Amino acid sequence: MASIREVTGDPGDTWDDLSWSDLSSEEQEVWGVLGWDEDSWEEETNPPASNDQYWDDLSSSERAAAKKLGYTQEFWDEE
Repeated sequence: MASIREVTGDPGDTWDDLSWSDLSSEEQEVWGVLGWDEDSWEEETNPPASNDQYWDDLSSSERAAAKKLGYTQEFWDEE
C-alpha cells in the first residue's frame, strides 16, 4: 500500500507543485477528507470549503487529515 510522503518544513512547498496523478492513492484519500478531488486539485473546479477555513473551523476528521499531510495550525492558517 502506498503511503503518505514525509513533509518537512512548509507543507505547501511539498504539495503545491504536484498533480493529482503524482499523489499516492492514500494521499488522494486523505486529501479527499478535506474535500479535494482530481478536478478541484487540478483547478478545473473550485477548491473545497476547507481551503478557506481556519484550523479551528475544520472538523476533527479534517484536522486529523491535515496533520497526516504535514500541516500544523500555523501552516494551515497562513496558507
